[in-house]
Amino acid sequence: MQPVVIKAVAEAQFGQSVAVGKPLGEVIAHTRSAGEHNLEGAEAVTGIWECTPGTFRREVMQAEYSYIISGEGSFTPDQGEALEFRAGDTLCFPPNSEGTWVVRQTLRKSYVIFG
Repeated sequence: MQPVVIKAVAEAQFGQSVAVGKPLGEVIAHTRSAGEHNLEGAEAVTGIWECTPGTFRREVMQAEYSYIISGEGSFTPDQGEALEFRAGDTLCFPPNSEGTWVVRQTLRKSYVIFG
């Protein structure tokens, strides 16, 4: 397997914006992604994900590593305290992490989802 460079993502490379699957509240967040790439032999996928402000339930049940490129908000795990994040932070979710996202400023992150 060869290393892969995922070039800086241009606005035109993002897919169509769609509403989150499990919104909470009146403001419905919308997401879109770009640069998705399957990592051969690693059972993982990587890419760039963007989300507009809103509150919603996390839908990804696999382990995930995310680097926050821009934006800010919080994630509150079920039976846990809110974890605040902003540009430059890294989030690591173990498998089966459930909780609530609150995106206050449009979020853009790079991610790797395992499994």
